[in-house]
Amino acid sequence: MTVQKRGFLLFGIKKVSELTGVPEVTLRSWERRYKVINPSRSQGGARYYTKENIEDIIWIKKQKDERGITVRQAMDLLKEIKEMKVESTITGSSYEEHIEEILNFLTEYQTEQATKQINLCFSMFDFEEVFHHIFTPILHRVGYQWENGKLSVAQEHFICNFLQRRIFPFFHDLYADPMKPKAVALCAPEELHNVGLLLFSLFLKRRGIDVLFLGQSTPTESLLPLIHLNNVQLVCISITMEESISQVETFISDLLSKGTNIDFVIGGAGAKFLSEPMQKYRLKGDLENWKKWLNSRSKL
Repeated sequence: MTVQKRGFLLFGIKKVSELTGVPEVTLRSWERRYKVINPSRSQGGARYYTKENIEDIIWIKKQKDERGITVRQAMDLLKEIKEMKVESTITGSSYEEHIEEILNFLTEYQTEQATKQINLCFSMFDFEEVFHHIFTPILHRVGYQWENGKLSVAQEHFICNFLQRRIFPFFHDLYADPMKPKAVALCAPEELHNVGLLLFSLFLKRRGIDVLFLGQSTPTESLLPLIHLNNVQLVCISITMEESISQVETFISDLLSKGTNIDFVIGGAGAKFLSEPMQKYRLKGDLENWKKWLNSRSKL
């Protein structure tokens, strides 16, 4: 049963059970036991759920089925998210506030608080927004503070690895379109910073392109068999050091000389040192520039 009250659609428990796949008896049990999802009641005692209630139920079920956590753990997390949402709404939350809070927590190794704040961000924003508008500025600040002696090597490594671990599950959970070309993503030899490369790989995979993510310090001589075996059409390379340029350019020239129909994209702070002929492969900028670049690649 569905009714409308004060402009809002309300759903009876039978309809909610149909929409969510959660039995009516379980919905009643969750309400009584956890007191997190609380439907309104009619004068006769019938339960009526809002659209937000239904979204919460689906979210709980997903946490239980896909992440393997208990219903109690999922309910506790949902309660924390809702409480933090209210607090953020009152204080006028913005990207900058989240950046500062997460960075402060991680600088002090307060992983539980950082995790709660990041979970709140995921509940408020699309995950690409979180990664590009919150994680990326944090990483830039970490690099700057480390270079200027304000963060230790241990803090820099800890923060970068912590954020990278939050990105990887999204990459692995996305499904690629088998009809679209494949890509391979790698850091140049001796290059260890791969978060930007991971974000670009996630960007491609979200749009259906399967990405073989090789990551840190990949020897270029080992790539040719992989490229041929997987019919790779796009090679994504991250460069942060000028010293890597020569080897990367030689690798690209060798591939092109073999007549392969492969496209290249090169990013990272070191890409500005590419020779003039190779500058056409350089991609810089933010998420919007990435979208424009992808739209210009008809074969992708």
